[in-house]
Amino acid sequence: MSRGDTGKETGNKQGKETPGNRKKDQQFYLIYGIIVIMILFITYLILQKPGEPLRMIARFAATFGYLAIFLSILSSEYMAKMRKISGMPFLRAHHNLARIGVLLILIHPLSLALQAQDFTIFLPVLYPVETFLALGGRTALYLFLLAAGIALYRRKYRNWKKVHYLNYLAFLLVSAHALMIGSDFKQDIMRIIAIIMAVTVTGIFIHKRIGVGKKIYK
Repeated sequence: MSRGDTGKETGNKQGKETPGNRKKDQQFYLIYGIIVIMILFITYLILQKPGEPLRMIARFAATFGYLAIFLSILSSEYMAKMRKISGMPFLRAHHNLARIGVLLILIHPLSLALQAQDFTIFLPVLYPVETFLALGGRTALYLFLLAAGIALYRRKYRNWKKVHYLNYLAFLLVSAHALMIGSDFKQDIMRIIAIIMAVTVTGIFIHKRIGVGKKIYK
């Protein structure tokens, strides 16, 4: 066989679409299709109750920040699959979602503070318990920032993952905040979505802790 024939054969192999690649493409489009549908659906629901510009910014930032953090946590549970499906290195996808989520969650109280000209909204309220949960987003903001900061300097901290687990607690606090006083979570469908996400995140946390326990006792 000549060198030219070998080159053609190699090119045909590389360009040939395999069933595995086709399946990955289908999974990729399915996942991103679901995300796009969710974004459009949530946008539609929010726009059903228009308000002042800063208030609308706060609502959009809160809801989509919440969703981005959820997707970030979800992606951490399926590292290998995420890489196979998206083709993007896992850490880049995970970190991008986390950055977007934290940024939006920060924009949410900032918009409300500017609207009300009252920055006490950034002060956590720890007591009584009902108020702590209703205003759980305040505490969650600092937990997210702490976990993100530790993740940035994870090479310097041996036990950085233990602090990073604060993301799960923060997400549940945000869920409680959304369900108790969230203006866009009074609708049944949004409440169901929030509950499903909270249960999913709790399940991921338990699964990770069980996995860590198995590694320790091996």
